[in-house]
Amino acid sequence: MEMEIKLSINRRCDYAHNTFLLRWNPAISSYTMGRLDEDMDAWARGLWDCDFDWSVHEWQQARRGDRFFMVRVGEGNTGVFAAGRFTSEPFKGEDWTGKGREVYYMQMEFEAVFHPERADIISIEELTEELPDVDWVHGHSGVLLERQTAEHLELMWRDYIGRNKSFYLPRAVRNEDYDLRSDIDKAIELASKAHAADYDLDGNPTILHPLAVGMMGRNDAERIVGFLHDVVEDTDYDFDDIEAEGFTAEVIEALRLLTHDKQTPYEEYIERICRSGNQTAINVKMNDLRHNLARGREGNHLRYVEKHTRALAFIEGYLSQLEN
Repeated sequence: MEMEIKLSINRRCDYAHNTFLLRWNPAISSYTMGRLDEDMDAWARGLWDCDFDWSVHEWQQARRGDRFFMVRVGEGNTGVFAAGRFTSEPFKGEDWTGKGREVYYMQMEFEAVFHPERADIISIEELTEELPDVDWVHGHSGVLLERQTAEHLELMWRDYIGRNKSFYLPRAVRNEDYDLRSDIDKAIELASKAHAADYDLDGNPTILHPLAVGMMGRNDAERIVGFLHDVVEDTDYDFDDIEAEGFTAEVIEALRLLTHDKQTPYEEYIERICRSGNQTAINVKMNDLRHNLARGREGNHLRYVEKHTRALAFIEGYLSQLEN
């Protein structure tokens, strides 16, 4: 059977936010179209060993877990045809061009690869129309995309996968359940499962609190962390369960800071969040305290109102000192 796509998702990868564009011109690259044909045939037989690397021009800003999209340039069917994550830190290697340049490489794992000669990939024309500020054809391989550009490209990729899912998945080597949920979808679903059948002091479903805190977030990271902030602390779920969903390193770090070990005095816990300098954790904790204050006053839970008032005042005072 002719292999047209290979899919595999490593849900436990240490994800990060930087996104890089890898350019590939098979006419001049040491990685030829023939080698791609061989690799995809090997993938179809389950023989690929995942030992794959690529040169990254802006390697100083890259690290394990960063996102990449690969675009074919030159002649033929050009455009974005593959995506995945880096699985190593940058390492220096022999210049593939033979010109004696200093070249750094990163090992990588593909999430999906569409053969550019057998599939309708995301074309250069479509990319240029959607993101005209990016030179999709010329330049080095392994350049850092601006955050807004990366987010737009991610949405284009997810839409592309969704539109082609029914056609390509029967030919997939593995992972036939390609996950199209957003991180916000996954966070809400996980929090809902974790807090199911739990109720607060006023008899309301516990999930209403993390949902409210999440909706107070100013960006996706704060929303996701808000939805999940009580999962490990108050339920039987642990960080392995959260990391298994593939949330970003930023989310995991903030959640670890926000999870209160009851052996640690509450005041010390609040101070640790402040001193971490983690803005996501700080903002979510403030949202958490503000919502707790609102429902504490409504339910006349004075002890908790006093506790949360002191904690919020401490954080606001700490931030005020930093500004001065």
